[in-house]
Amino acid sequence: MCGLSGQEVKEVVGGLFFIGLVVVFVSLLGCAGAYFESRCFIIFYMCFLIVIILGQLFITVVLLIRREKIEQFLRDNVDEIIRQYGGNETQMFWKLLDSVQTSAQCCGRLTSNEWRNNTVIESLGGTDIYPCSCFNATCPVILARTHSFGNGSDIYKTGCEKVLVDWLEMNIIVIFGMDVGLFLVQILQFIFGIQTFKCIGLKMRELHPNNLLDDTEEKPAAQPEHQEYSMENNQFDSQTYDPQMDSGYYHHSGYVDGNYDNPEFYPEQDNSQI
Repeated sequence: MCGLSGQEVKEVVGGLFFIGLVVVFVSLLGCAGAYFESRCFIIFYMCFLIVIILGQLFITVVLLIRREKIEQFLRDNVDEIIRQYGGNETQMFWKLLDSVQTSAQCCGRLTSNEWRNNTVIESLGGTDIYPCSCFNATCPVILARTHSFGNGSDIYKTGCEKVLVDWLEMNIIVIFGMDVGLFLVQILQFIFGIQTFKCIGLKMRELHPNNLLDDTEEKPAAQPEHQEYSMENNQFDSQTYDPQMDSGYYHHSGYVDGNYDNPEFYPEQDNSQI
């Protein structure tokens, strides 16, 4: 049998209240991180947001499973509830069935004829006896002690199983639409959190450039490169250096110690002036 007792309802309400408090706390944490420009708060905010997203996906899967269980409940257990309807031991379940039949305007699981299997109706031995929740108009009560039953034919003709399945199928798109919408909003919140984290980091770099880890790593890395460049220059100078250039014994086209030994470099003398 499926049903929610008073204690179970309190547990569900308490769980929903706790989830609401968690969402409020995470939202305040994100606002505080953006206001105080604290990257630590932003990191915690994004971590909690990831947990909420995963929890939302888990709850969605659970709800889908519960939907299948509701349909299974209608197929397997409603007949048993109809048979035991009117007994004090199953009062919680037949009151739940009354609520479903009244709100959905249905009677029985598939047809109203299933109420002929009810133990109370069988004991009365009459025809056209149904629960008051099956009647389309005022319930014609047959006996004071059996105020939950009436005698008449003005009842709902549609079975409750079809109505509930149709309701689930009609609203499944709305359920998934709400879930996808919340998921997209949470993804946008996560993206905004990352951008806020980056903006706070850039602002800290502008205010404290000397305390950054990146600068301390880049400066030592630049020194070996300059040292290698200077060593290459020294090696190039040692290979191209000629000591004869400093001693004045560099021969080039007849030049020795400042004199040209090649006659091509001497200007022709004007014999007419001699």
